[in-house]
Amino acid sequence: MNNRLFLACVIFGFSLTGIHSTMPANAASNRSINSVISQDQFVSGNEGSIFNVSLSLSGSDAESGEPTEIVVTSYQPVKTRQDVRDAVNDLLPQIIDTVVVDISSLWDPITGRVNLAIPIEINTRTTNALQMSATGLYPITIGLQQGKTVVSQFVTFVERLGAKLTMPNTQDDLRVALIGSLDGDVTRQSDSSTLISNNDRVSVAQTIASLEDLSTTPITLAIRPEFIEGLDRSTLEDGDLLVRLQSTQSLTILSNTYVDVNQALADQSETIFTEQLRLGEDTLRRLLPTYKATRDIWFQQTPLFGGGAQMLRNLGARNIVMLREASQETKGADVDRPPTGLVELQLPDGGVIDAAFVDIKLSAALTRGSQNPRGGAYLVAQQILAELKMLRSELNADDFSTSDHGVLLSTDSGALPSTAMLTALRATLQANSAITFVPLGDLLSTMTHEVKDGSRLTLDLAQDADVPSISQQLFTQTQERVDAYTSMLAPGDAQAAQWKDLLSVMPARTLSSTQRQSYVDAIWLQTFLLGEAISTPTSTTFTLGGRESSLRISLRNDNDYDVRVRVRLTSSKLAFNAAEQVVLLPAGMTTSIEVPVVAKSNGSFPVSLQLFSPSEDVAVGRSITLTARVNARAGLGQLVTGLALLLLIIWWVFHLRRASRRKLNLTRSA
Repeated sequence: MNNRLFLACVIFGFSLTGIHSTMPANAASNRSINSVISQDQFVSGNEGSIFNVSLSLSGSDAESGEPTEIVVTSYQPVKTRQDVRDAVNDLLPQIIDTVVVDISSLWDPITGRVNLAIPIEINTRTTNALQMSATGLYPITIGLQQGKTVVSQFVTFVERLGAKLTMPNTQDDLRVALIGSLDGDVTRQSDSSTLISNNDRVSVAQTIASLEDLSTTPITLAIRPEFIEGLDRSTLEDGDLLVRLQSTQSLTILSNTYVDVNQALADQSETIFTEQLRLGEDTLRRLLPTYKATRDIWFQQTPLFGGGAQMLRNLGARNIVMLREASQETKGADVDRPPTGLVELQLPDGGVIDAAFVDIKLSAALTRGSQNPRGGAYLVAQQILAELKMLRSELNADDFSTSDHGVLLSTDSGALPSTAMLTALRATLQANSAITFVPLGDLLSTMTHEVKDGSRLTLDLAQDADVPSISQQLFTQTQERVDAYTSMLAPGDAQAAQWKDLLSVMPARTLSSTQRQSYVDAIWLQTFLLGEAISTPTSTTFTLGGRESSLRISLRNDNDYDVRVRVRLTSSKLAFNAAEQVVLLPAGMTTSIEVPVVAKSNGSFPVSLQLFSPSEDVAVGRSITLTARVNARAGLGQLVTGLALLLLIIWWVFHLRRASRRKLNLTRSA
């Protein structure tokens, strides 16, 4: 074994024990590598080519008493995507060569930056150059050696091109599409106030910053309508975030439900899901007028069931983009989850819908790169690039064309990667890597279907999730109550709009049963108080003067606004010409109502009075029982009295005429 290889093996042994180790207490201020600032993605196949890499360092080696050196080691080229992931996880292949660089004269103490220029040797061996005799994608470790310990080591990759080539082959571009979501907790509270958490505020600010910084990069976003409506209702600071979102460019907006609907509830009631989708699209159209949301593509971030997929197909979706969590109920997805093509999802009615999966391995990398990773976001971008290069090589090896294959990128949660991660990834992919960003719609429209056993790969979805019927029943009952009490108010009444706003967030998946019940309680309390402010008659006994008469009742409305109610009277002893009538009750006034009735018999008997909403037949307030007294002979007595009076008048007329004749006769006789 020559001296170079022996040195490499010794350093590799040190690196395995020092990659994740913490520095000793007496070296707390020793230098460490913060991040990779930039690096060459490839080197030409010419002797003496240079691999450039810039690092950000911190600390000082004054306390250690040892000079700090940077150790750069190359390993055998990777052959597959799995090899790349193994290398990133420190499962490195065989060492090829190592170069040790003293950075005492290279480190800028003001900026902390170190610029390295590592010569590459092809057919020769020297002590200051890194051996790369064959073409391929080389894992490279870079770490700090302090004494006998290697610290702050990380793994990156560089491609060694063929002889005399100075640029990689860009004829077979691999296309990638970015998709993410902008979401947060429900902003409308049960007391109708608006609450946006600090975490959600930071998240949306970061997403908007990413969209602003990558204004020319095509990004597809599934925006939660209720959340951005919350920005519009909230503080001036939150309103400014919405204004910035409205000013973004190169953005494709996907249709989305108003809130993240509980999938099981949606599966049981297509009406609920459809109404949520309509409300969501209306909200997006109102708050983002320069964008037109598309229904063709649906971004599924939670487990998808058969009924839900069929519902999406019926509502116009043509492609479903699925995160890893979304495919948990997809049979065979763990085995047959193609990273670059389409599959068909079997629907309960016998139909199918196309689906594409976000690459789960790259999702994990993007998530890691968004969380202040070791080595920085730029380093993670190099690792992602290496995996994409291997993916392209695997497609070519299988005689697949990159023109009908592509990769969907997102994070594990479906949120956009951090601004730093996206910026680093864009810079990396734009540096002649033969990997390009394209709009999601363009990619899906050209992706081919994966084939298995001679036919299109079709995956089965699990049956619809079971959810206690009370969930749908509770929502339906509350919706009926809102519709009923809304019919009592004038069109466009603010109170009715408030009830509907509360109702619209109740199907949210993120609400606990206790939170959901608080919305129900708020609606029922407000509607109950409305009904309680309507007073029914205080006198409960009425006397009817005959078989055909009128029942007069008084209703008082102590609300601050006019209301309409439907008055219903019922009795087994009375026939009503209009047993029900809708009455307008002016605010703060008593209204008298006259109801014609026909008595079926004499005596005293109960009459039930109940107020209802004009629609939905929902009772308003409590039912009261009136007492009606009817005596048909009272009417006969009045008739007899009238006849007696008439006879008396006739008698007096007759008596007066007779007295007058008698007087006239006496006068003539005289």
